[in-house]
Formats: sequence, C-alpha cells, structure tokens
Amino acid sequence: MINCLFLEMKYRIKGSVFRILFFVLVILSASIESFSQKTYLDRFTSHHSIDLIACKASFKQVYIGKAVNVENYLLTTIGNLQKKGVSMRLTHQTESPGGVHLLFEQLYNSVKVYRSQIKVNMNKKGSIISLFDNSFSMNSISNEAFPSQVVVNSYAKINGINKPYRHEKVYFSDGNEMLPATRFEIFKGDEFYEIIINNKGIEIYHKDLALYAKAPQDSIVSCKIFLPDPLTTANVTYGTPYIDNNDTDVAELLDQIVSDSMTVTFENDTFKLESPYVKITEHSFPDVQPAVSTTPDFSFTRSQDGFEDVNAFYHINVFQNYIQSLGFDSLVNYQIHVDVHGLFGQDNSMFINTTNPPRLTFGEGGVDDAEDADVIIHEYGHAISHSAAPFTNSGTERQALDEALGDYLASSYSRYLNPFKWENVFSWDGHNEFWLGRSSISTDHYPEDLQNNLYEDADIWSSTIMEIWGDIGREETDKIMLQSLYSYASNMTMSDAALLLIQADSLLNNGLHHTAICFRLYNRGLYMNCVLGTEEFRISDLGFRILNSQGFAIGKDVFIEFDKPVNAIIRLFDATGKLVFEKREKQVVQSMVSGESLPSGIYFLNIITQEKSGSLKLIRF
Repeated sequence: MINCLFLEMKYRIKGSVFRILFFVLVILSASIESFSQKTYLDRFTSHHSIDLIACKASFKQVYIGKAVNVENYLLTTIGNLQKKGVSMRLTHQTESPGGVHLLFEQLYNSVKVYRSQIKVNMNKKGSIISLFDNSFSMNSISNEAFPSQVVVNSYAKINGINKPYRHEKVYFSDGNEMLPATRFEIFKGDEFYEIIINNKGIEIYHKDLALYAKAPQDSIVSCKIFLPDPLTTANVTYGTPYIDNNDTDVAELLDQIVSDSMTVTFENDTFKLESPYVKITEHSFPDVQPAVSTTPDFSFTRSQDGFEDVNAFYHINVFQNYIQSLGFDSLVNYQIHVDVHGLFGQDNSMFINTTNPPRLTFGEGGVDDAEDADVIIHEYGHAISHSAAPFTNSGTERQALDEALGDYLASSYSRYLNPFKWENVFSWDGHNEFWLGRSSISTDHYPEDLQNNLYEDADIWSSTIMEIWGDIGREETDKIMLQSLYSYASNMTMSDAALLLIQADSLLNNGLHHTAICFRLYNRGLYMNCVLGTEEFRISDLGFRILNSQGFAIGKDVFIEFDKPVNAIIRLFDATGKLVFEKREKQVVQSMVSGESLPSGIYFLNIITQEKSGSLKLIRF
C-alpha cells in the first residue's frame, strides 16, 4: 500500500499580495505547470468535489467489547460495506492514554477506494465513542478498464515524470460514479504531489501534497539558544536593531541568546546533535553539514550555521520530553531527521512523512526559520498529528485543523516561556518585512467565517483553544488537545473536533473541564449543545447540588439547591482568595449567586451549613 504524504510549509504574505515561493525542479506537462502557477487562493481553496466531502460522524456509544470486534461491527452496520465485492482492511491501530483508535480503508474487489477511510475510537471500557465514516457507495461503477501499464508508462514519459514515483490502482469517485484509475505519488527533490489518470491517460485529479506554511553514549553539553525568540525575550517588536540583516551579529540580538544544557550523543570522540528523538542531518540543498564538536560545548551565535542546528535540536527535545511528561509516550516516538539549512534557501519549512524516518526541513529565506521556536514547534506539531492519527489529513477543514494545531502548540509553548505577544505565531520569523506571520487571537465565528482555505480558517480553532488555555492552564489544555488528536479522521469538521475535545476531557478527567471547554466552543459556534439550567453535579454527602454553573460562566445565576431546609453561609472568593460575595440564609432550600457583575476569572464557591461545608470552582468568561 502506498503511504500517504503530508508536508507543510508556511505561506507568506507581503503587503496586500499573497506570495508562494516554490522552486521548480522538473518541467511537467502544461496541465501540471498550470497547477503549480495558480494564485494563492487557487492553491489552497478546494475546487474538486472529493475535497469538499464531509464524513458521516457518529458519537453514539456502542459497547462491542474488544477492538477485534470492530471490523465485524462495521461490516454489519455500514450500508456502503454490504455490497458484494466490498471489503475493508485495518491500516493502523493506535493506543492513547484514553483509549484505542483504529483506521480502516474500503476495498472493492481487493482494490483500494481512493479517500475511503473509516476511523473508530474506543474507550478503555470496550465502547465505541466516535465513528467517522468516509466510505463510498459502490452501486455505480464505470465499465471502463483500469489504465494499462502501457498507458501508465506513456503518461509518465510524456509528462516528464521520472522515477522515483509510485503508482497503484484505485477506484476514484467523480461525484457520479466510481472510475477505475491509477494514482501516481511523486517524490522528487523538494516536490511532492499526486496525480490520478483514467484508462485513456487523461488526468482527472491532481493535488500538490506540499502544503505551504512555511547505541552510543549520551552526554550533557552546554549550548546557546533563543528562548523562544529574541523579540519575545527583549519585549520588543521587529525593527532596527532587532532585524535579521542577513544573520549579522549585533549586541542587542546577542543579548537575547540564552545559555543552557542539553543531552547529545558522544561517539568516536565527537559530540553529535543526536538523541533518541532528534537527529540533525543534511538531506536538502544547500549542503551544510550538521554541527559537531570535540568538546562538550555547542555555543554558537546566529551568524554561524551551527546556531540553527542547536536551536532546533534543543526545542524539539524539550517539547518531546514535555509531552512524555503529560503521559503521551507514543507520539513521534522515533528519531525524526531535521535539516535546518534546506529548501534551496527558501523562506518556508515543511514536515514530510513519506521518508523513513520522517523529516523536518527548515529554510533560511528572510529570518532563518530554525531561529524561531514558533516555527520549530509548529512543524513538529504536524509530526505529532500524523503520529496520533496517521493518513487522515484530507479535507479542507481537517487540514485547517492541522494548521491550527501547529499554531496552537507554538502559542502554548511560547506563552509558557514568556507571555509577551504570545499571540504572534512565528514572532521572529514573521510579523516583519518578509511576511505578516499569523495570530492565535481571532473573533472569527464558525461556520459563517469559513473561507474553505486551510490557512485562513486555522485561527478559528487555534484562538478558541488558546482561550481554553487561559481558563484551565497549559498542561490541562495540552493534554486534552493531544488526546483528542488520536480520534481525528479524514474529512472531519471543526464541529467534529469540538465534540472530540469534550470527549477527550471526559476520557482523561471525567469531564472536569466541561464547562470551560463547552462555553468557549459555544461562543465560537463550534458546539451548540451547552445546555443551561440542568444539574451538573452533586457534592457527595453534603446535602446540596449545583445548578447552572454553565450559565454563571456567561453572567447568569448559579443555584444551590439543598436536600432539606438549612441555615447556610454562602461565600464567593476570587482566585486571589479575596471575598467578593457573602450571603447568610435561614431555613432555605434554594439560594443563588449572580455572575452578572463579576469580571472574568476563576472563582471558588464556599457553602457552609450547620452540619457540613464544601467548596467548588466556578469560571466566569
């Protein structure tokens, strides 16, 4: 089976003109040239119907016992799988802290149906908790034959497609019927794309798979890095003397370099930038060999090539150790290869999973990408996503979610290190004369503000998750976000992702953060089932229950309902411990506290009766 490919690069904006910097390595046919020369919106706005398909999502819980029972369940419940000749095969199975995640593809007469995937997510109790069905009806199949090997070879020759390329038979949906076809996957230099042809050698679909953004001994060595970038630590915006200026060392930028230590490999009397999870390599032109040292010291300045090597190595290792500390030891649990001087000096960066092992490549146009921890963590975020839910990055909203994930992780990491302008994604690499960067603060509302563009739509999701970050903190938000990734599926929507986020909190925390998450999603139109006025929880053995804490979050009343008439003292404290409200009740069965006049923040409701007392946390948005 051909592994699907995902690579991501940042797109750049200059003034009012959107620019895509793309280095052409081979001359393709007129049709391919036309594709590669499309405008910004053409490149990233979907046109073919197969890219706009929404999967059928179900969040109904069904107990089936063990994961081995899933295939039989799907074959007996999904209508598209019940036609003669249709079968399915398991392509990937992953375990997360919260459950088991299985990915299947649909076959017809043992031939893969293009873009057919069924993603099943189970909790550890043996129940399916979400299912994403991307299967196709096989009721209308063209009588055409598959392209012959002669047609395949002729197409490749005429269009200048030289090996290495891979091809396979597929059934391709044109919106009306299934066409027997051949799919090419072409990986040449820094170009990656797929083409599908019919049996006459006519191209019926193409897709640029480059999505633009932009046993040895371990030893401790000293190093110098940006943490996370010079503008953030200096608390300034881009401008003289805090400018790139072709990597020139100036006192103001040198002052922002931080000294730290890191673990590298010591082999044959040489210290190398290698760890179990990162290896600095040379795999993309220009040929700049990785920095090594004969002493336990990797101290460079930005005018030296070794600085970017060390900066990328440091931040990826730190972030990998962090996600393992959260309990996620299966994400990118391999030695990813990293080239920080690549892409022919272009101003973009990318992740590729088609190589073994997968790669990160950073360009040096404008500000060197690997000088900015935002770029490093954003790109590593794509590796994390692929590791959690491989082969699922299809569909415009699904791809926007992947972009949003990278932006969120970069913002989360940067905000933790230093809160100065944390919302500026690519703080040092962008927001300057080279390009405008991106932001993880937005007021865009779903779905009316969707542009069907993976980059322009990303801020809807990333800014919402950063709002949750502000409510419940970095570690809790990161854990819930990472857990939800395992359940991602092709062609899913942002509203699907919202439900998966709530589901992840349930799996990890028994819904502890439901209110905070629910209302941030509700305010953006991502989740509209935040029910007000219902009982959320009962304080065990204390004789009262809490009603409408969700309403309190948006300025309404929270109610305390007692099992019997009691004398009670009801107090509300803010996060600093300051008393902001107190009420004494006599022989009451219900009382209330209003959130209307309270500023946003975390509050603690304390209830004392003649018999018992208890406290709980409330959030006011």
